[in-house]
Amino acid sequence: MSRKLEIEELSADLAALDALLARSSPNDVVGRIGLESRRREIERRLLDLREQGEEKQAAVALYFGGLPVIGSRGIKAEFASEALSSYQDLVSKIWANSETGVLRAMGPIKDKDASQLHITGIAHGSFGFLLEELDEMGSPLFTTPLKQATSQATELIVSFASEREEPFEQALESVSQRVFSSLRDFLKSIHREEAVFRMVEGDSDVTFDHAAVERAYQRAEAYSIDEEIIETEGELLGVIPIGRRFEFKVPSGDVVSGKVGVLFSQSYLERIEREQLVGKSWKARINRKQKRAFGKTTESYTLLELLEITKPSS
Repeated sequence: MSRKLEIEELSADLAALDALLARSSPNDVVGRIGLESRRREIERRLLDLREQGEEKQAAVALYFGGLPVIGSRGIKAEFASEALSSYQDLVSKIWANSETGVLRAMGPIKDKDASQLHITGIAHGSFGFLLEELDEMGSPLFTTPLKQATSQATELIVSFASEREEPFEQALESVSQRVFSSLRDFLKSIHREEAVFRMVEGDSDVTFDHAAVERAYQRAEAYSIDEEIIETEGELLGVIPIGRRFEFKVPSGDVVSGKVGVLFSQSYLERIEREQLVGKSWKARINRKQKRAFGKTTESYTLLELLEITKPSS
């Protein structure tokens, strides 16, 4: 269970114990000893949880409401299956994208099993599911890639549902074609059934009401994204390490500019700038992304790989 949800449950238990102690008779010595012992146990557990650092493994709670849900008694099986499947697909695509720097437009995800979440319980209060990363090797020392992927999934959904345009536009700029497609499928499954949902992931606890779901869905439906990988030789005109931006002159004479991909380390970008490798010939792999909406198309570029071309010695 996520730390946040466990803290909420233990805090509720503590409040219930305080109410029982306040109503209990001073003469009920045995009863009060049991309640106070349980209260100390819960306080110790709460202290331990609050002193823990950031969670290292993925843990997400998805609560659903609206037409597919009957209180806390049940949820339509078809809706639950589709919503969880599309959410898992979204997380897997983000995981693969962060591992490789770019996701192929077609074909299966490599090592997809490593990105799988497991249903470990039913979330109480509404009808929901606890999804967790399970590792037979025990707790990791560092934050896992799957934990990072679930956090990014939360941020992406929040950005599309935001009342402000800026977070949505920033998310649209960075999202890949396949991640965008999976996000749209998830939002479509929620919107079609007139459902609402709450997502608890890490320290984030966000509720998406009907207005938020409608906003996110309409944004996802309005846009389409296409991507392709361009391999070309040309001249590197500039690299800005701080902003992670680049400019590259292709053989046609056109200048392609955009952001630098995640596979480029900051030290490597600084080395390019420091050793005056700008102005030399390189072979580049560049991801070109086209976004279409309302009859308008915009393009953006991401530099994926850079190989210096050396002239043969005479």
